Amino acid sequence: MKKQLVYIIILIFIISCGSKNNRTVDNSPVLIFNDSISDKLEVINDFLDKKINNRFNKIIMMNKKINTDMILQILRFNDIYSLDSVTGKYKQDKTFYKDEEWEKARKKYSKNTISEIENATYIGSECFWVSENFINKNIIIEEVEFGTKAYEIKYFYRTPYYNFFNFSNPIYYQNKEYLIFYCSYGSVFPPEYYNSAIIIYKKKNGKWVQTHEGAPASFS
Repeated sequence: MKKQLVYIIILIFIISCGSKNNRTVDNSPVLIFNDSISDKLEVINDFLDKKINNRFNKIIMMNKKINTDMILQILRFNDIYSLDSVTGKYKQDKTFYKDEEWEKARKKYSKNTISEIENATYIGSECFWVSENFINKNIIIEEVEFGTKAYEIKYFYRTPYYNFFNFSNPIYYQNKEYLIFYCSYGSVFPPEYYNSAIIIYKKKNGKWVQTHEGAPASFS
């Protein structure tokens, strides 16, 4: 009974949007409470594990989640690439995107029209990441917004080589066959590289594995 109580408390904590006082309720996107929280955290942590080469390095995680409309926006561009799990190479896959599946996802996860989604920016979510969401304990949850003057003052010319990550909440796609999230990541300072894309996972043999990646139109 004690173990069940602890599990329930942890689940409620993860479902809630983390904020400075842990009381913020997410109004965008719409929360779907029957979605599996554990699946969503699994794909985020798997992606981080593959991108972080040195587990002892400090990683900056922007605490404010990216607007999930960005996922729908990039899906609609239909610039999707399948990932070869053996070679690690990408190949364009024009068969992944389907209008009817996109519309289902829009109705489930967004309050906005098609036109509004097509013009969406990464700003818009009022939901936050918290350290308990991540397996890697060298992650620093950063409240200062990326790209602002305050961010530059805090990090530019002052820190060792750090990487940063910024994620949206993952959403299910095609009858929960896939999980998709938007991610931007790069080096803090010096700004040697920057990447932005949607990352697509599919469950195979009981484990979520990355199968596709979608690039913003400006990357095509």
